[in-house]
Amino acid sequence: MTRRIDKRSTDESDQSPAPLFVTDSKGNILISNEFTALTIGIPLEELLRCNVQDLVKAGYYKESITMKAIQSKQKVTQYINTVRGFKLKSTALPILDSTDEVQLVVTSTNNYKGGLSIIAAPTLPHAYENSKRSVTSASVLKNNGIIAESLAMKQIIQVCDQIASYDSKVLILGESGTGKSVIAKYIHRQSAKWNGPFIPINSAAIPAALFEYELFGYVQGAMPGLMDEKQGLFEVARGGILFFDEVAELPLEIQAKLLDVLERGEFRRVGSTEAILIQCRMIFATNRDLWSMVKKGLFREDLYYRINVIPIHIPPLRSRRLDLVGLISSFIAHFNKVYDKKYVLPADEFQRMLAEPWHGNARELRNYIERLIVTDQTVLRQQQPVEQVTDWFTLDHFIQANRSQLSGLKEYTALTEGRYIQQMLQVCGGNSAEAARQLGIDRSAVYRKLKKMEDILAKLKV
Repeated sequence: MTRRIDKRSTDESDQSPAPLFVTDSKGNILISNEFTALTIGIPLEELLRCNVQDLVKAGYYKESITMKAIQSKQKVTQYINTVRGFKLKSTALPILDSTDEVQLVVTSTNNYKGGLSIIAAPTLPHAYENSKRSVTSASVLKNNGIIAESLAMKQIIQVCDQIASYDSKVLILGESGTGKSVIAKYIHRQSAKWNGPFIPINSAAIPAALFEYELFGYVQGAMPGLMDEKQGLFEVARGGILFFDEVAELPLEIQAKLLDVLERGEFRRVGSTEAILIQCRMIFATNRDLWSMVKKGLFREDLYYRINVIPIHIPPLRSRRLDLVGLISSFIAHFNKVYDKKYVLPADEFQRMLAEPWHGNARELRNYIERLIVTDQTVLRQQQPVEQVTDWFTLDHFIQANRSQLSGLKEYTALTEGRYIQQMLQVCGGNSAEAARQLGIDRSAVYRKLKKMEDILAKLKV
């Protein structure tokens, strides 16, 4: 048993730096993840209701470095052995306010060997106290457009409320469409910089050759053809927030320059020797695995640790069914108002939407509901009862888009059969025998027809 445990935990070079907990000053867990739940051996939803001291008392591990960091107000690093046989080198980093009181503790596991200055807690200003801007979870839903019905999202909102008044760097992680920019804007609205600008940067959209000019600005004559000077985004964001979306797409040479600016806290316009102090907060976001990119040499490790002070991971929508219900209601109300409609979602359609995985997350859901309301499927069902068996809009679009690539009726039929079988499997909870029984075909035919559909889709490159 000991040998098996050691093999699983000793290769630190392949171990991804993962946040274990973000807790408040009393050790209550505000944010965690599936990785932590796995190492301890309890469901994530249950973990999010715990205090780290509860985990020690229950025997999940022997001592809490989070509590050590709270008591000492210092960074603590040591190995932790969990009851599930994981040996983790963990670091608890307390975030203090200007009165040296602990506000949050970020506990993570990683193999970073660098100096303390890379991830040392920043100097924080006094907490922003304004009763008019202090909101509860209920008012968040009403006033700020954040749907936070699930426990995971409520915890994220709670953390955002606590960190909003500080200038600590935040790294927001999550799949495309989960709402990373929404969370960044929420932090901005709740912060002392709420009346300052919120400047988003799509790191993937600016050509590498122009990135330095956009970030830092330039002086007159910095390069041929530049007759005027221009403020960079760091200056434009003064007094507000600079939001680096898709930060993983930054070219390596720009990463190096950004790191230098973050370490010095100042920058220079292109062509100038005058240093300008940074006077904005920075929030970063990505839908990619940054640590995997670090190991491949595609993202600088030192920059990774510089921006990953407070990590916030937004779970995908498919694991937040309570939020899905709230988003469906919110989007329908929004688009009914925009398009002056009175669309009512049928019960069967609602059930189907709850069963969908929504790989595009809230963005895909929003687009789907907008199309439902614009095409007014309820009216179509009432006026054209013969056509209510299917969504002709979608079928017609698919046929038009792929007519030149489909070799004949057999291929189109194979696609529709395969898709119908997939839906039946979903209804039957993945039980192929039950799906085959309801479809009236042999179980072997289920796999054969699915394989045929996959072959055609591969040809179409769908």
